[in-house]
Amino acid sequence: MPRAAKEIIEFEEDQLGPLLDALGRLSKAEGWINLTPGVPAEVELAEDRSLLSFLVGSRRLEAPMATWMPEAGGPSGTGTLGILHARGRLHREGLAGLAAIPSGWRCTQDHARRGLLFAVRGASDLEIAESMVGVVEELATVTTTGRYLAELFLRS
Repeated sequence: MPRAAKEIIEFEEDQLGPLLDALGRLSKAEGWINLTPGVPAEVELAEDRSLLSFLVGSRRLEAPMATWMPEAGGPSGTGTLGILHARGRLHREGLAGLAAIPSGWRCTQDHARRGLLFAVRGASDLEIAESMVGVVEELATVTTTGRYLAELFLRS
């Protein structure tokens, strides 16, 4: 199995250029992008959970992570958007209330622990970037800074 090279990209919410560049490079190769919002240093994120809290299902404070994985060999703008978040299942009403997700994107998973998965067809890089940034902000259970960290993984 080929290894994936990792590149770290930092940017501000009003400057999506670095994320758009990464999405453009990803459309020509195999790989994925993870995106997380910045969290102020004074916000205390929950420490590792105990086995009991995992089994009982108590939630920890954490920043969501969005992952874009284009379909291998598919047309640009076709792939899967996954979001890990601490809000649990959103159900139909909660999904419909996500302003950052275009109505044409089909939800294929809404799971309390594994998060959300959306099948995406024919989206532009700008639409994907805006949706990734918007959805991590909408689902954040902690204060965010307006800065973002993207990890670009390209298979070699």
